[in-house]
Amino acid sequence: MRAKSVLLPLAITVATIVTVGIWQMKVWQSPEIKHTNSPESPTNVILKPIAGGPHYYANISPESAWMDQHILIGAWLEEPTTATEVRYDVAMGNNIYWNLASNPLDTRACGGSPCRVDFNVIRAEGMHASAPDVTANSGPETVNYEGTDETDMDYGPGSNGWNPKGPQTPASCIPSGSKCGYTVARFYFTGKPESYGLTGYPIGEKPVTQGYGKGVLFWETNAQAAQFLKYSDTLSADSYWMSDPDLNDPSQGGCALLPLKSKECNHGSGTGLSYAQRALTANYAFNVIRIRSLESLIGVSKPIVVDVETGCPGNSGSNCTDPAAAVSAAWHGLIAGARGIVWFQHNFSGPCVDFNTFYDGSNPHSSKYNCQQTPGVTLHNLVRRISEFNHEVASLNNVLLSPFAMNYVSVGNADVSVMAKFARGKFYVFAGSGKPTQSPANNQSVTFRLAGDYTGPVTVIGENRILNAVSGVFTDVFRNSDSVHIYKIGR
Repeated sequence: MRAKSVLLPLAITVATIVTVGIWQMKVWQSPEIKHTNSPESPTNVILKPIAGGPHYYANISPESAWMDQHILIGAWLEEPTTATEVRYDVAMGNNIYWNLASNPLDTRACGGSPCRVDFNVIRAEGMHASAPDVTANSGPETVNYEGTDETDMDYGPGSNGWNPKGPQTPASCIPSGSKCGYTVARFYFTGKPESYGLTGYPIGEKPVTQGYGKGVLFWETNAQAAQFLKYSDTLSADSYWMSDPDLNDPSQGGCALLPLKSKECNHGSGTGLSYAQRALTANYAFNVIRIRSLESLIGVSKPIVVDVETGCPGNSGSNCTDPAAAVSAAWHGLIAGARGIVWFQHNFSGPCVDFNTFYDGSNPHSSKYNCQQTPGVTLHNLVRRISEFNHEVASLNNVLLSPFAMNYVSVGNADVSVMAKFARGKFYVFAGSGKPTQSPANNQSVTFRLAGDYTGPVTVIGENRILNAVSGVFTDVFRNSDSVHIYKIGR
């Protein structure tokens, strides 16, 4: 989850089969249910369960069943120090802490006060946690444990020995300089071998999440990358397409998104992506589909969450995103099949260097409340826009957790990514402007074709508009590359 720009001399590989945009990935197929025939349910529509299935987390631990019932949205490595700050997260519509910074039992590092609220405070305010530790106050708010992060990048794909007291580099592998990423990831997932010490949380009681990065996404072979996925119950691998210029490189985005292009890829020696090809919100779909393709190699289906930056995560200060783009990227992740969002809300550079942007943007008394992280966009503006997204997702929670309606909607050659769902007897269509590497035109008119011959109203959710479908066809306009529309077929 940490922002990195290190180039490693690892292999670039390309999996093929299911076309997404103009690049291809192989996707694991979960069990499918053929839909029954009715006027609202065309015979060629297949219902496909969400990744992992509707009871995935409960099957690991009944104490984690809450995770099955929610699209999981929260910030990475926040550090709430008061109940008020926890309430800021609740007000924003965040529902889980993806890891927590500091330790609630540590007072020396924070001037005599705890460096973080304890779990009883988190519980009392209605939040949940993917926790890196436990205390005497741990309880039902802790639905998941957080292992380590980016072992694929820090240690490389290998099963050599590991010195837990060393730095997070291959120098801690045994022998030094070898690769031991599997060893480290396995320890935080299984607690084995016990000679390495304690993980900080009990093993085998609740799901464990470990995030990955550019090793899994770009540099490792498919077989090497897939091995890492065995050591996490929820999957993620981050690449910040809107703000990381290193993703232009052929060793990263160039060959990952355009493997067959002689210009951008050329077996790793091409020009790489242009800015316009790289900094697209639609590219966040790749992070989801790449992981899904790797799952097919080990025969599993696990929930995936997608990491999205909300500001300036790099070190240059000139590569920042804005709230509209962050929200669009999150929608593209969900449209690709993600079951949650991890907001990377840290600003390591730019005019508003801040590791608590959500809190400072929520607190009108903060000196950074009106800080403009991009021209005309304050931290408060950021909080308001992310909050709107979070609450919209919450209002559609049951729809997003419902089965995918495969073969229900098509858009021809339009530059739009789509997903269809079937919930409560209705079809829903989610559509985001653009596809990976394809910068969509402004004011793009898109024709949607629905399976069957439905004629009637199409409600555009959240926009106070109703369109009309005739014989399964309706049209809408996407204003720019950040545009997302959600349709309920019917009223």
